[in-house]
Amino acid sequence: MIVSDKLLHRPKIGVFDSGIGGFSVLTELFVVFPEADYFYYSDDAFAPYGPKTDEFITQRAFVITNELQNKGAELIVVACNTATAASIDALRGHFPKLIFVGVEPYLNAYYKETTPSKMAVITTESTGKSERFKRLKERLDPLKLIDHYSLKNLARHIEELYYNKISNTDFENNLEADLADLKMHHYTHVILGCTHYPLIKQKIEHVLQAKALSPCPYVADRVRELLLNVTSPQKIVSNTFDFYSSANPIWIQKSRHDFLGPFN
Repeated sequence: MIVSDKLLHRPKIGVFDSGIGGFSVLTELFVVFPEADYFYYSDDAFAPYGPKTDEFITQRAFVITNELQNKGAELIVVACNTATAASIDALRGHFPKLIFVGVEPYLNAYYKETTPSKMAVITTESTGKSERFKRLKERLDPLKLIDHYSLKNLARHIEELYYNKISNTDFENNLEADLADLKMHHYTHVILGCTHYPLIKQKIEHVLQAKALSPCPYVADRVRELLLNVTSPQKIVSNTFDFYSSANPIWIQKSRHDFLGPFN
């Protein structure tokens, strides 16, 4: 791992999502900065964000950012595509001293493939309707070679699976229904436009018989680039790894190993 001489203290990184989706980003962040102080906020009382309005999501993002800032976070990862589309511009304007990194679909993937590809991107309804996503797609996919699907229920179904509200069999039936329209078109690649989706990446690949592309490694790389420029006279202190939840903090503490695996 490359660490700049400028980085004289442990990075303090805040991460938030509407629920468990941000764990897919957190896992990649651990690869980049395993020694960082992490503060993860799951807004599961209001999950999923997909059906919510931009105004509501931005309001929640402000509340969570205040909490993470009070914990000492110097960089905040908006580990949710929907929240990024709805609120990151407002967050940057309202909290000018904080560094924000958002999550957006890897829409330039098509133009980096060296073999013939047929691609689709899947998002939540809110992300799909957002002006930010529309502008991103126009800029990165000017020839409109990537088909777009807004999935109304998939993020919720993933939350239900990990909260043990539905069985694996019921989830797999739901997943087949959620992806039925895509399956008909025999895509070679599917771009994951919600941080919940990488949690079931292998299941998506199995149903669609396509390669799933996650933005999470690229988000972690961007965080590394930004934090290598951080300077501080502080000495290295003990690592911190804290979880917060708007609904069920006991559950998220007990279940973090399920998502972080060997990086826990």
